[in-house]
Amino acid sequence: MIDRTRWKAGRRCAFFCSSKPETASRRAIIQTIARACAATDFSEKSLVSKISDALCDGKFSRWIRPLARDLEAEFRDHHRPREIEIVESISENLRFERALDSRKVVVTSVGVIESEAMRPSFGAPQSWTVPPATTLIDLASLLEIHPVDLGWVTSYNNTTQHYHYRWHRKRGTPAKRLIEIPKPLLKMAQSALLQNLLEAVPNHESSCAFQQGKSVFDFVNPHTNQEFSLKMDLKDFFPSITSGRVFRIFHALGYPETIAKILTRTCVNSTPSELLEKAGMPLADRHLFNSPHLPQGAPTSPALANLAAFRLDCRLAGLAKSEGANYTRYADDLLFSGDREFHRKAKRFHATVLAIIYDEGFLPNPRKTRFMPKSKRQRAAGLVFNEKPNVSRPEFDRLKAILSNCVRHDWESQNRESHPEFREHLLGRIQWVASSNPARGGKLRSIFEQVKW
Repeated sequence: MIDRTRWKAGRRCAFFCSSKPETASRRAIIQTIARACAATDFSEKSLVSKISDALCDGKFSRWIRPLARDLEAEFRDHHRPREIEIVESISENLRFERALDSRKVVVTSVGVIESEAMRPSFGAPQSWTVPPATTLIDLASLLEIHPVDLGWVTSYNNTTQHYHYRWHRKRGTPAKRLIEIPKPLLKMAQSALLQNLLEAVPNHESSCAFQQGKSVFDFVNPHTNQEFSLKMDLKDFFPSITSGRVFRIFHALGYPETIAKILTRTCVNSTPSELLEKAGMPLADRHLFNSPHLPQGAPTSPALANLAAFRLDCRLAGLAKSEGANYTRYADDLLFSGDREFHRKAKRFHATVLAIIYDEGFLPNPRKTRFMPKSKRQRAAGLVFNEKPNVSRPEFDRLKAILSNCVRHDWESQNRESHPEFREHLLGRIQWVASSNPARGGKLRSIFEQVKW
């Protein structure tokens, strides 16, 4: 016969999982364990301590150590897991399931889980001294905005209020590129995030764009005087980088899951469907812009794009090194070069690169792939680099002809594309030529000085 008094007393101080526990109770236990684990590093000692504090008032139970050992083996030397990944791992843990079914899991309380601390993923160098932020107040300070404004700049409702949209025609093609420009408050927060956080995280050495101290010449210099070059291009580079990938960057840098989600919302945008339809964008391409993505035009997008392509750079640099070739990347342009042996294996190498690009979540642009032996003009990023980086002769001749016509005729007649600042536009093109060939730049400047503005 059961002593009902003793049974009720025990019921008040402990919760026993029966052989067929209620789903809600089982879920609550697993989620509590997952939150406790997410707040610490994945060492067995720390996991045992956190789980014991969260569920058993600090008392040790036999089922905790095997579970902690399994979680350590799965997560300690890999990526930093999200809470949902920990929940899935615990739910699929057979030893924990057996403990539940045999009523060995005893929960005496559900303790308050402390907020998740900064904890970079395995492999992130300690030299990446990113500023800590574990609360909303810390995050507002990092973005240099008032905490009241934090919810507004991260809202997904009526996203048009955060961005201006402009269409720019792509050079040499009838296609247009969408530029998404953040409005002042969001732009200020993104600029602070870039300066305070993203600039502290180094990029892969093969990446040459959007970095202080690097230029397009660093992109092409390793490929001069090579027997063969292969140029490839990534399609829709910025919009193909999704919010999930941006979240993983911030999470890997050590930010708690909640903070990483808010940082992600600060940096991504969903373009209104009406805007894309009005511009006549093909239906197949609209899903990239409809989904939260990196907006081309935001201060944070170039740095995040480089970080999103870090694994791609690692794999392609390793592949090139194994074949005795060189590799650099300038935004969405990929460039490889090597000797005659590399030329002989170019088709197979190209197929391997395609497989890696797809595997890393990017899309290649086959129309811009170029196989360039030394006997032909080797060109990338507007420079010919067979022997040394230089602007192509046709481009130089076209600019020289425009300047000469500006001298002979009215300069306004040469502004066929209606540049609002045509004089500054020509000066920029002259400076571009002079950066690779000072002698040619000097000739162009002497003609420019004869123009009557």
